[in-house]
Amino acid sequence: MIERPRWPSSPVATVLAQRGWQAAAGVVTLALVAHYLTPVEQGYFYTLASIAALYMALDMGLSAALVQLSAREFVGLAWGQAGDVKGAAPSRFLALVRLSLRWYSGAAVVFLLAYPAGIAFIGDGNGGLRYDWRGAWAILVCATAAGLVSLPALALVEGSGNVTEAYAVRLVQGLIGALAAWTVLVLGGGLYAVAMAPVASAVVAGGWILSRRRRMVAQAFRQQPGGLRWRAEVWPLQWRIAASWLAGYVLVLMHAPLLFRTQGPTVAGQMGLTMTVANTLGLLALAWISARIPAMARAASRKDWMSLDRMYWRAFANSASAFIAGAVLFMLIRVALERTAYDGRFLSVAETAGLLVAAGFYHASAMFAAYLRTHSREPFLWPSLIGAGVTAAAVIYAAPRWSSAGIVVVLVALNALFFFPVSLWLWAHLRREWHRTSS
Repeated sequence: MIERPRWPSSPVATVLAQRGWQAAAGVVTLALVAHYLTPVEQGYFYTLASIAALYMALDMGLSAALVQLSAREFVGLAWGQAGDVKGAAPSRFLALVRLSLRWYSGAAVVFLLAYPAGIAFIGDGNGGLRYDWRGAWAILVCATAAGLVSLPALALVEGSGNVTEAYAVRLVQGLIGALAAWTVLVLGGGLYAVAMAPVASAVVAGGWILSRRRRMVAQAFRQQPGGLRWRAEVWPLQWRIAASWLAGYVLVLMHAPLLFRTQGPTVAGQMGLTMTVANTLGLLALAWISARIPAMARAASRKDWMSLDRMYWRAFANSASAFIAGAVLFMLIRVALERTAYDGRFLSVAETAGLLVAAGFYHASAMFAAYLRTHSREPFLWPSLIGAGVTAAAVIYAAPRWSSAGIVVVLVALNALFFFPVSLWLWAHLRREWHRTSS
């Protein structure tokens, strides 16, 4: 029997609910971090979170590639009521399931090495903390490693067309993770709050797989699926997306750890808090794009360019408007916080404005990239590598000399003068070329 939907029917509504909660919970978390943690603890909080985000290096773009590839391979298939895959020829899709689960299981084991690496980076001292931060770091590393195993299942289900289900799981992860982090902060748990979201994500995803998708996993390993050449069909897209993701880490997440080492935990905390707001605005605004990626990928595979463009431009307009509105609102709030007790927890007003400008250009580039990736290609490899290399060199030079202000200037310049114009040119040129040659 074919599976009946058990989730709300609108993918956009569910994605918006997940991203909306992510944004709202982020605001509450920011307020609680600023209120219950000292400036030094705040610096450790965002530095540890940024180091843990290096799990993206082990993901290597596979989760994003799986959404694209499963959208293509699930054509003609359906989900059974027991969570298994139905259809005449499911072997290629099941091959994606088996191979991706093996990849992420290995990645989870390797990620455990982040624990000694983090200790070596931060140092053995507590930097003014009244307790040892290494216990919180150990829980964060273990929970992040466990969560890696669930990433392929969510990506595969999303790509199959069940966007609503995948984002409903992510919504529950966000709900429980935020509530757990808030509870720890209010009860005086300090840095242990940074590990609560990864712990919740791992537990919720594990429960979902066991209750809803264990048949898919068993089917993939039992039936010896084949017909998929990983090196020829998955790896070319995966490693190119991985390069773009690592470039994104350089542009978004490396700055708090860098400032931690060069300026101390207080400045790192200011950068971490402000960057988190800018990043959250981008994630929320991308909901309109993310919800349409499977449908856009299917339209691209059919060479239905009219439908692809219609979906994309509607999502583009909504996404751009949402980011601009959110940025304006945050600037109003930041100005209102001047001369209050929370003024010193953020970057200055001028630096905050610059960071939002940089994030806006980065967001536009991400929307252009999303469109081109629905064609199962990754044309942003070299721009991403070049931009990331220049950014890393520039901020490493600027941070010890001009602190956070130097980093903000670098980010504005690179995003406005390099990433945005290059992304726009690639989008216009490749869209015209790909659609003309394959029509």
